[in-house]
Amino acid sequence: MKIIIEEGDSKEQMMMAEAMLANKIVSSIERANYEINVVHKRDDEIAVAVIEVTKLFGVGAQWTAVYRILVDFCGWDDDVAEFCRRMNLIIKGVVLEYGCNYQAIQKPLAANSILRKDFKAWKKYRVPKGDRVFPRQLFIAEKLLKLLSINA
Repeated sequence: MKIIIEEGDSKEQMMMAEAMLANKIVSSIERANYEINVVHKRDDEIAVAVIEVTKLFGVGAQWTAVYRILVDFCGWDDDVAEFCRRMNLIIKGVVLEYGCNYQAIQKPLAANSILRKDFKAWKKYRVPKGDRVFPRQLFIAEKLLKLLSINA
């Protein structure tokens, strides 16, 4: 049996994997390699899709799904503050029920490790029974991918 370490795994998870290897509970530790091709979309295309998908938001934290897709597939900077700055620039003047802000993205990222991982990892994630947060994020992410005509 081997352990696969993914970007976004905590220091504690990595230490546990190393301890399991040292105790011969597992045979190896490998790093996951998710190759994602960057799709070039113009800011105006992204703005139209994002405005449409935000109409489906039930909570402001669903900006995290938008962040994940644009970072993973469109090559946007993964710095949350920079992401918010750029997003607010391209949707300037549009009134949304839930505006894009640092807290709306950072809080879910800090609370749920799967949200910090790239979208390919999301597709393999087994949602714990009773989890209402992740399915809402996945729903928005998949809708945005469809609106941007990106195959994931």
